[in-house]
Amino acid sequence: MKDSPILFYDGDCGFCQNSVQFFLKHEKNHHFLFASLQGSTGKEQLPEYLTRNLDSLVVKQGETILTESDAVIFIAKNLSFPYSLAKIGKYVPKRLRNGIYRMVARNRHKLSKTSESCRLLSKDERLRFLD
Repeated sequence: MKDSPILFYDGDCGFCQNSVQFFLKHEKNHHFLFASLQGSTGKEQLPEYLTRNLDSLVVKQGETILTESDAVIFIAKNLSFPYSLAKIGKYVPKRLRNGIYRMVARNRHKLSKTSESCRLLSKDERLRFLD
């Protein structure tokens, strides 16, 4: 798990938490780790501007840090079919796909439904959350 990619997300955002739940449900290989941008792992492993600005999903693998649509495409490659088809987004000009990403990020709090209950994580899933 040392070389596992880490998916950093806004831990205070329902849309972001739902996205992590979706990823857990549809990922092909269970090698991702998870941490909130606000947590100690984020503060230790990411530049400050990424933990201050919570508008981007961040994936870190080794020394490589991916944000915005690049992070989404990286995640899509690790999803089961048909969700993995989203990786074709890499053929869309980065400026356009990041513009769409930013529009969703600005409105993410409006897009998430408030739920009275959450899916409980399995023991194996809980072990993959760093903080």
